[in-house]
Amino acid sequence: MLSLLRTSSNIKSVGYQLRHVTMDSSISKLKHLFAGAVDAVKPGAMFERYLRDESVLRQLQIADKNYHLVGFGKAVLGMAVQMERILGDRLTSGCISIPVGTLERFRGEHDFQLSKASKIEVLECAANNLPDEAAVGAARKIQSVASSMTANDILCVLVSGGGSALLPLPKPPINLSEKLTIIKQLASAGASIDELNVVRIQLSDVKGGKLACSASNSNKVLSFIISDIIGDPIDLIASGPTVQSKFSNKDALNILKKYNLVDKLPKSVEEVLTRREPYQGLDVQGEIHLIGSNKLAIESITSKATESDLLAIPMSTCVQGNVAELSQAYFELASAIVKFRQQTLTESEFIDQITKNFKTLHFDHSKIPSLANALAKNPDREFLLVSGGEPTVIVKGTGLGGRNQELALRFSVECFQQELPKGVLLLSAGTDGIDGPTDAAGAIGGAEVVERFQMLDCGQTVEEFIRNNDSHSFYKKVDKGRFHVVTGHTGTNVMDIQMLLIPKIIL
Repeated sequence: MLSLLRTSSNIKSVGYQLRHVTMDSSISKLKHLFAGAVDAVKPGAMFERYLRDESVLRQLQIADKNYHLVGFGKAVLGMAVQMERILGDRLTSGCISIPVGTLERFRGEHDFQLSKASKIEVLECAANNLPDEAAVGAARKIQSVASSMTANDILCVLVSGGGSALLPLPKPPINLSEKLTIIKQLASAGASIDELNVVRIQLSDVKGGKLACSASNSNKVLSFIISDIIGDPIDLIASGPTVQSKFSNKDALNILKKYNLVDKLPKSVEEVLTRREPYQGLDVQGEIHLIGSNKLAIESITSKATESDLLAIPMSTCVQGNVAELSQAYFELASAIVKFRQQTLTESEFIDQITKNFKTLHFDHSKIPSLANALAKNPDREFLLVSGGEPTVIVKGTGLGGRNQELALRFSVECFQQELPKGVLLLSAGTDGIDGPTDAAGAIGGAEVVERFQMLDCGQTVEEFIRNNDSHSFYKKVDKGRFHVVTGHTGTNVMDIQMLLIPKIIL
């Protein structure tokens, strides 16, 4: 499948031209739209938008109550800054757990600076997005703040993506190393973030609503959440520390069985997952506020692209599955759109071809007729299909890469093999700015990526990079990283974005 020999094209190129499109302008356009989407989902922008609801704002202005703040996640520093400014003198204490290096990374950026006299204790932990003993210590402090609440106290809990790694408190007798091993094995086997969170919840003393239980003596618990999970299930975001879990030990065991890991469980984990679970209801008044999600990023891209006269259509916030299958589906969808615009496919043939791709990509099937209609009526406009979600990748090699970079690379190979026009591009990138253990948010894929690679004399094939899960190294070599999407840490996280760009076509 990954052979780099050109195959006979299924797309006739006679009389087929691209108009008013250069590769540089297309790359720049995609990167600009992605950057705008990230700005739209930064904590400051999301809080400003959400607190236009006066009923929510009033909950933060109760004069005779003391407010306390705890938080954990990649976006929590920015969230805490906004909350500190909103609460002012009403804020009595606080403690947040954020990734190592966050304070230095955002030094000098106004929206990430707590006041000089801040009452919020900042704990940096979870290096490389993995729970560590420092994070365990932070979790204990946060649990202690919750446990100290009285009827005169309101606890504000800030939650965002990455929160699971920043709030680890394993159930005894499980130790952190044992819990880490289980989660790493699941992730390497291709488990979804939903599945990972179910297991995390059952192995934790603070997740699955248990943190809120610790604050049962408080006046109320107000949770402000930025979603990094498909479908925005509030009980799974950062493993739902303030939301009653609907899962059980049996659910966690079933997931471990699915990935053939039950026989590898340490005795401590087996003990916890097979013991009888006492019912632990949430005996506390609480409110959950979902202030941001992938949907906001998609809306930003669609709006700005439309202003730039692109035919932009939002398709889904639910893209999931293995990148090997998703890259094939994106290619087949792009190919069908090109053929339909070239009028080598009828509308009914086009709909038949893309139906399977919609299923693979978890797109809304009800949008198929409107997509076909929009393409038919706008043959001379650049087309941008916008989607989001969180793909997965099965790691078999030892290279350096991430799911977004590998998705873009695999798409590039498909485009090259089938001679899809160079102007057809797919950007795939993470809104947190970090794709896997790399310094890139993602990458852009297309036929020219492979063509440019072939001009190099590096002694490797694209196949080798893919087999070794070494997509980051690949993109770094090609055109000095021209097709890389590099933003640095963004201070937010609402999953990944994919943009499929189809250029204007003259028949």
